[in-house]
Amino acid sequence: MIRTERIWRLQRFTGLVAMLLLALAMLLLFDGLRSGIFGSGDVRLIPGETYLVSGPLPPKTDRVQDFVIEGNAPDGSMRLVPEGTFTGYWFGGGMWRGHIATDSHPRPGSYVIKVRDRFGEKQNPALVFNVRVFASEEDRRLASPSMAMRWTGLEPFLLAAVFCVLGIMAGGGNFLLGMSWTSILREHGCGEVYRLKMVDGTWEVGVDMGRNSDVPVGATFRFTHPARGELGQGRVVSCERGKITLQVSPEASVRPGDIACPVHV
Repeated sequence: MIRTERIWRLQRFTGLVAMLLLALAMLLLFDGLRSGIFGSGDVRLIPGETYLVSGPLPPKTDRVQDFVIEGNAPDGSMRLVPEGTFTGYWFGGGMWRGHIATDSHPRPGSYVIKVRDRFGEKQNPALVFNVRVFASEEDRRLASPSMAMRWTGLEPFLLAAVFCVLGIMAGGGNFLLGMSWTSILREHGCGEVYRLKMVDGTWEVGVDMGRNSDVPVGATFRFTHPARGELGQGRVVSCERGKITLQVSPEASVRPGDIACPVHV
């Protein structure tokens, strides 16, 4: 009996853990997507860091030497440096690549860097870079749009993957414990309540006894629960493919998940 109750409690515990872990994984996934939306397009740098960028060539411009770049820090501590041109992979158009760099003592703040041609053509939005410079890694973490990053310093998608794997493992353990619990019930000729409904003023309870069970109509069953004790009795009114239906006295306090056993057990 002690082993039976231990398995039941462990199954319920692993089920709760699996639910919490998977819920945390979903919340972290949402946090990552939300922070990606609110932080999309921003380049976030700390002293001495470099960020690679690329984009289409400005109109009427074939060389990076002809770029007009606006928004670099006046002292050069944060700047965009174009490096060269290349042919686009998908449509074959002219592209350029470069990097945004900070020196060892940049001035923290927000910058907007624009790359355009020297002929005054309309500004291409793809050549506008929003840059935020932070004094330290800690400052950048605390200003992250992700709550997970602010609290732990770890990427929310990484944490979501970890919690998802742990949740699946806990769910697998819950499934195996559930099979063990069902096997113990079958050994004692018992079953678990899976349905409860009112019919003509009387509660009818559905109990799964297993495929090979043949229970005679009129047999008396008692209801019990590992945590709530004895709950009352009922009488079998039908049995079909291992699933029996019992009529329960009104004073019986039966719920789905309770256990039904023959009174002679």
